[in-house]
Amino acid sequence: MLGSLGLAAVAVSAQDDDEASIEALKEEREAIQAERAEQAFKLDAATADFDSLLQALDDVNAHVDLQEARLQDASQRVRSAEAEAQLAQTREMEIAAEVALLQGEVRDLAIASFTGEASASADDPTLVLSSEPWVTARRRSLIELQTGSLTDGVDRMRALGAEAEVVATRRDNALDEARAARSEAQQRQVELEVSYEAQAELVVQAELRLEARLAEAAILEERDASVAAEIQRQQEAIAARIRAEAARRAAIEAAEARALLPVVQNPADITSVAGIEVHVSIAGQVGDLLAAAQADGINLGGWGYRDSIRQIELRQAHCGTTEYDIFEKPASACNPPTARPGLSMHERGLAIDFTSNGGSMTYESVGFQWLASNAGRFGFINGVPGEPWHWSTTGQ
Repeated sequence: MLGSLGLAAVAVSAQDDDEASIEALKEEREAIQAERAEQAFKLDAATADFDSLLQALDDVNAHVDLQEARLQDASQRVRSAEAEAQLAQTREMEIAAEVALLQGEVRDLAIASFTGEASASADDPTLVLSSEPWVTARRRSLIELQTGSLTDGVDRMRALGAEAEVVATRRDNALDEARAARSEAQQRQVELEVSYEAQAELVVQAELRLEARLAEAAILEERDASVAAEIQRQQEAIAARIRAEAARRAAIEAAEARALLPVVQNPADITSVAGIEVHVSIAGQVGDLLAAAQADGINLGGWGYRDSIRQIELRQAHCGTTEYDIFEKPASACNPPTARPGLSMHERGLAIDFTSNGGSMTYESVGFQWLASNAGRFGFINGVPGEPWHWSTTGQ
């Protein structure tokens, strides 16, 4: 049978195994999350389908949350190890002070004499030669007391010396753990900062995608309410992800830097091609596209350029009336989410929402099939999943 020490050793071993298993599970989970996040970071938010974009936002947010938790774990280990080292160092100082005190007492007992008799032994026969028995008894008692004190003092110093070795080992182990945990924390901080930057970039792209599609929904609401409602539903789901994630402020700041904000074209540069208003720079290719489709029996119509007046009115109603509310507040911060003026390719005159033979364009319509085969020759791309009608010079 195992004794109490054996049972204790088994318990400690089992605890160590459990902790190792938990750590292994954490590392496995982190590796899976990192792989998913890596794929999410590579996603083109402007062209990805709705479900993929939502999954990417979820994966990135989950990865960052896990990285933050692991950083907190490492930081807590640093604090715990440093506290353990401090306790050990404090105990070392206490031991050193007690040893110094004992050394002084032992030295004093060894050399001092209460009555000049301390150098004798309790068994010294000269003690019994005293003519006064009470003097002999007193001398023997004093010597025994001093001898016992010396023995106790020496034994205590030996115990303190052994404890000091244990405490020193504990201190060194704690300092090693603190250094290792601090190094891990620093590495995790660097990795987290990289993830923050990638997360913010994905959010910025999702914001731009959100606003562009919300602008689509605003126009389509008058023409196809069901399609507009579906777009609105999808974009509100995206907006919820954006609001929830911790790095949204960084994304807002990146957007406010205006590096990603397109310039709104001057309406004077807009011209009409067969009833579709577009920027003059693409008027020729639009005319050629419409003529080619007509030659193949496809009647394409639609609408292209739109100014920002209506979008500003919506921003005032949904976001607020200040300049920041209208032009800078993220779409996801509005109720309902509403695109900022200037973020739609339509506002630049470089996008067209086509109709097919007078009706709404779907993926099954002949108009879409024709555009899918021919629009590229005229510089137009359909790059927004779920919007077969939307074609632009960039696909956005």
